[in-house]
Amino acid sequence: MWKITVPKTENTVREATLVRWHKNEGEKVEKGEIIAEMETFKAIVEITSPGEGTLYKKFIEEGEEVPISTVIAVIAEKGEKISSESIKIFSRIKIAPIARKLAQDKGIDLSLIKGSGPLGAITKEDIEGYLQKGKKDLSIKETRELIGIQKITAQRMTFSYQNIPQFSLCRKVDISRILKIKNNINCEGNFHLSLVDFMLKALVYAFEKFPEFNAVFEDNTHKLIEEINIGLAVSTERGLIVPVIRNLKGKKIDEIAQIRKNITEQALRGKLQPEDLEKGTFTVTNLGLQGIEYFNPLINPPQVAILGMGKSENMSLPLSLTMDHRILDGVKGAEFLQFLSEKLASY
Repeated sequence: MWKITVPKTENTVREATLVRWHKNEGEKVEKGEIIAEMETFKAIVEITSPGEGTLYKKFIEEGEEVPISTVIAVIAEKGEKISSESIKIFSRIKIAPIARKLAQDKGIDLSLIKGSGPLGAITKEDIEGYLQKGKKDLSIKETRELIGIQKITAQRMTFSYQNIPQFSLCRKVDISRILKIKNNINCEGNFHLSLVDFMLKALVYAFEKFPEFNAVFEDNTHKLIEEINIGLAVSTERGLIVPVIRNLKGKKIDEIAQIRKNITEQALRGKLQPEDLEKGTFTVTNLGLQGIEYFNPLINPPQVAILGMGKSENMSLPLSLTMDHRILDGVKGAEFLQFLSEKLASY
């Protein structure tokens, strides 16, 4: 018998959401065959069978969120007979997904509720009946539980806001030369450049002069990183994802553009792997397409800074740089932005 568990990716990951079952109970499975997909640390992870056998029992439903290492299914080896008693320990409280969302939203202990549904499953009506016993609250029009990417983002941004003394500096930079180069290259049609590509290349130069920005802050230590791995915030249907463009040092701008294009497309299709989201040393976020000029982006811990790009207008680009004030000060941030400005203006 094989126990199928939620895989562990990074120490910061606590939970994962079942996106889809590929197999039903009683169906045969081959070694390496995909049996389920789970969303963990902002990526879709495929769960495969460790060997040939039969999917004997599933313990969670699609859309359900469970802790890492939870047993989600049991596979019987070829010819093996499994007793229901031997897997009883893996069973979870039976509850309809909509009822679970309502219970989590209201902070209800499910062990206090007796289910009235099939096989004792807790239903939405059971939750509502329990709530009616208490004091009547405001009428809830709709509940939207944070799961998967949204929940992870909420946790990380809460940690960032509560634990990092951060501040932002803003200024405009001249991009007239960049726009001219960009338009000429894009007209030729060999490949397409965006302002983000020029910014990524300029940041590589900036980190050579200001290595303290390409860093992380862990264990009360400011760690300057040799590799330049820049995360790029991407808005998807599942939430905000920050895939990491790795090893940018030494890459030409056309290489950067191709890598940026590929990883952005993978993010939008939900095809990123956990390693695509790890080991970032700096982050860039762009709200220019949404018409925003300046904003205060929150640092993606354990990084020490993040750069926001706004809407370009009249040959200038608004930049918003947020820094960790424990190790970076206003003067250093101003010098960093000045260097970026000069590099972008002299392409």
